[in-house]
Amino acid sequence: MKVRFRDSMTWLHTWAGLVVGWVLFAVFLTGTLAFFQHEITQWMQPELQHRATPEHAVEQAQQFLQERASDAPSWSITLPDERLPVTVLFWRDPNAEGRGFKRAVLDGEGHEVSLRDTNGGYFLYRFHFDLHYMPVFWARWLVGVCSMLMLLAIITGIVIHKKIFKDFFTLQWGKGHRSWLDGHTVTSVLALPFHLMITYTGLVTLMLMYLSSAISWSYGDRASFFNDLQATTAVSTGDNSPAPMTDLQAIYDDAQQFMAGAPVSFISVNNPGQARASATVYEAPTQSLMSSYRTLAYSAVSGERLSAAPIDNTAELTRRTMIGLHAGRFAGTALRWLYFISGVLGTLMVATGLVLWFEKRQKKLAAKQRLPFGHRLVSGLNAGFLMGLPLAVAVYFAANRLLPLTLSSRADWEVHSFFIAWLASVLLPLFVGVKRTWRYGALANAVLYLALPLISLLTLERHLFSYQYPRDWPLLGMDMMLLVSGLLFVLMHRGISRKQSKQEATV
Repeated sequence: MKVRFRDSMTWLHTWAGLVVGWVLFAVFLTGTLAFFQHEITQWMQPELQHRATPEHAVEQAQQFLQERASDAPSWSITLPDERLPVTVLFWRDPNAEGRGFKRAVLDGEGHEVSLRDTNGGYFLYRFHFDLHYMPVFWARWLVGVCSMLMLLAIITGIVIHKKIFKDFFTLQWGKGHRSWLDGHTVTSVLALPFHLMITYTGLVTLMLMYLSSAISWSYGDRASFFNDLQATTAVSTGDNSPAPMTDLQAIYDDAQQFMAGAPVSFISVNNPGQARASATVYEAPTQSLMSSYRTLAYSAVSGERLSAAPIDNTAELTRRTMIGLHAGRFAGTALRWLYFISGVLGTLMVATGLVLWFEKRQKKLAAKQRLPFGHRLVSGLNAGFLMGLPLAVAVYFAANRLLPLTLSSRADWEVHSFFIAWLASVLLPLFVGVKRTWRYGALANAVLYLALPLISLLTLERHLFSYQYPRDWPLLGMDMMLLVSGLLFVLMHRGISRKQSKQEATV
C-alpha cells in the first residue's frame, strides 16, 4: 500500500518533535527568559543604588583604570545603557599568573560597587545554547541539531494541519486528547511567524561553527576569512615610550558625533600610557535592526581618529542582522514583551506537543493493563522535565537570596542548585508516580514563585514595599512576574487535582 505524503509528514513531525522535545523545551524556556536577562541580573544584584549613564561613564572609567591598572597592557570598558545600569571594566594584570583578567563594576558615581557573586540572567542566556556541564562545542552542536529538527517539525506541522487556522477558533477544554491538540494548535498559530524566525535565526547565530569545514576548504586560513568580513582598523604606530593619554571622554564624544548619536557599547584601549596607545570604539547594534556595526580607531595619545571601518560585506551584514533579530537587541520595551510572550507560546507549543504524543497513544492503549516501557518513559520525562525546569528556575532565584554572600564560588552554587532541583524533579516519578509528580510539581512551583517576593522582603532592604521609582521599575516588574507565575501554577494545580479526582472517582 502506498503511503500518503501527508502521512509521511505526520510521522516526521511526530518523531522530529518528540526525540528532542525535552531539550527544545529547555532551550525555549531559558531563551525566553533571556530576553530580560539584564533585568533579571538587576533583580539578582539588588545592592546597586546608583545607575550609571554613558555620558559620564567613560571619564569615570578612565580615572579608575589609571589609578588601578596603569601598567596593564589593555583595558576594556563596557558602557551602560537603559538596561545595563553599571560600567563594567576588564584589564589584563601583567603581574598575575597567566596574565589573568581582573574585573570591576562602577556605579553612576564612579565608585566600585561590591555586588553579590551571581551569574544572573546571563546564565539563562548562555544555557539556552551552551547548556552546562559539557564542552561548549558539543553543547552547541546538540542544540543546533535539535534546532534543525525543530524547524523541520514546524514546517511539517504546517503541512499536516490543513485546517490549522480553522482549528484555531474551535478550542475545546476538558476533552482529553482533543484539548491537547487544540492547545498545541493555538500556541503554534498565535506566534507561527515568530517560531519560524527564532528557530531559523538561532541556527544562523552559530552557522560559522556548523560550516567551519567549508570555511577551511575555501580559505585554508580561518583568519583570512574573518579579515575579509571586516577590514582591519588602523592603529597608532608610536613606540612603547611613556606618554600621557588623551581624555577618552573626548574620543567618545567624537565617535558619537561621527556616528550621529548611535549608541556605543564598548571601548578597548591597547598599550595605555605609551606613545603607541590606541583606543577602539564599537557601535552598539541596539538602535535599530539594521546597523553598520562601525568600528572607530583612535590614537589614545593625540585623540586623532585613524579609521572608521563599517561592515560592508553583504553576507556578513545579513548574518549579523539575523543575530540581532534573534536576540531582539534592537527591541524597545514593548517589542521585547512581544518577544517574551511569543517565546512563552513557543515553550507551551513544545510542552503541549510532548503531552499530546502520550495522550494520543494512551487512548489507543487504554485496554492494556500496563503501558509499554517507551510510553511510560515519555510520560515520566514529561512530568519531570515540564514541571521540573520552571521549578529549577525558581530555586535558582531563591538560592540567589538565601545563599551566604561570603560563600566561596557562590555563583556556581546558584547554578548547581538549579540543576539539583531539576534532577530531583526528573527522578521524582520513579518514587511517587507520574500523576503525583504533575500535582506535586505544580504545587511546589506555586509555593516557591509566590514565596520569592516574601524571601526578598525578609532578606533585603530593597523589596516590594521599599522600591524607589523610576530606579526600581525592573525589580518591581520582576516581582510582579514571579507573583503572576505563582498564581498560574496555583490554577494549574487546581486543574490537575480536579482532573485526577474525577479519574479516580470513575475507576
